[in-house]
Amino acid sequence: MLPRTLLFALREAGVDVDALARQVGAPSAGARLTMAQGDALLELALAQVADPAYGLVVGARVQPELFGIAGLSAMAAPTFGAALARFERYKRLLSTDTLELLPQGDTTVVRVHLARSQSPHARMRMDMEVAFLVSFGRVMTRTRLVPRGVRLQGPAPAYRERYDALLGCAVEFHQPVDELVFSSLDLARPLVSSSPELVELYGTRAEQLLTETGGADLVEQVRAVVVRLLNGEEPAISQVARVLGLSERSLQRKLGEAGTSFAELLTRVRRELARERLAKTDIDLAELSFVLGFSDPNSLHRAFKRWEGMTPLEYRRAARAEAAR
Repeated sequence: MLPRTLLFALREAGVDVDALARQVGAPSAGARLTMAQGDALLELALAQVADPAYGLVVGARVQPELFGIAGLSAMAAPTFGAALARFERYKRLLSTDTLELLPQGDTTVVRVHLARSQSPHARMRMDMEVAFLVSFGRVMTRTRLVPRGVRLQGPAPAYRERYDALLGCAVEFHQPVDELVFSSLDLARPLVSSSPELVELYGTRAEQLLTETGGADLVEQVRAVVVRLLNGEEPAISQVARVLGLSERSLQRKLGEAGTSFAELLTRVRRELARERLAKTDIDLAELSFVLGFSDPNSLHRAFKRWEGMTPLEYRRAARAEAAR
């Protein structure tokens, strides 16, 4: 499901997102979309907006009336730091894009983890996250809050100066991770929207939702965490369960109720990533086997031939030939 703030902004810009949703086979833009449908809808919508920095525009518009349970709970928190902690807890179970708070001396790093970070619209989603976190802090504390630093993966886009104008600090690109750094002073700033009564109300309701559903789409959450943890080692279900705030047994049970298992999801993620990297990059097999958590290239070779009926190099040649037609 696409963020309500994004859909609202697109509609305000004159984009008929529901008509576009029907073009990609969904009943409406507010319905639950497959990843392919979401990507296709965004591609059509952003072509009509024609602003490469649209993610910054949308993220900077803090609209409490469009907040979900995570936003409402954060808005009622006593301080900006407490609000970020609430975003961290509830986003990781209600969204496939998650936050991780890492205290470091007199600062806290807010690391952003995007699911499917190689997708065509990953930059726009990251722009939304960064712009929203800073703008939320400013609106809710009534101060000109400025991050100590912002570090983003990938090259600097053509609209780089718009980051500086919005955030008030220079952004570092080509970084290994995506993160913002806030001072302890800013984290301690009280929110004008703070409300102990609403904290209890929204917090209780959010916890009920987590208990009842385990999140909006547990399968997608597990996939997102597996992608993040695939970095030289095979992720264990215990690691994924810990990230999602669940017990290993609870995660196994919920995946079973969803008609799958952790082993099946791990295989599916590895297969999808292998196909994508082989078709679209020049990564060598040794590096690819490391990225996917295989012990050596031979293990990847055997697994891939079992999945696709051909070797990785045969698949790469076939994919390149198909793309050249």
